[in-house]
Amino acid sequence: MCITVKRKTITIREDQDEWIEEQHLSLSSFVQEKLDELIEERS
Repeated sequence: MCITVKRKTITIREDQDEWIEEQHLSLSSFVQEKLDELIEERS
């Protein structure tokens, strides 16, 4: 199975950016996980 990856740009608020930094989160992984959850819920 071959997975194609797309690059997207998003805009977030400064407080959101600070929180992400403080939590040491990978924003990309976070968004991917949330999207997968939504996709599963709506399928």
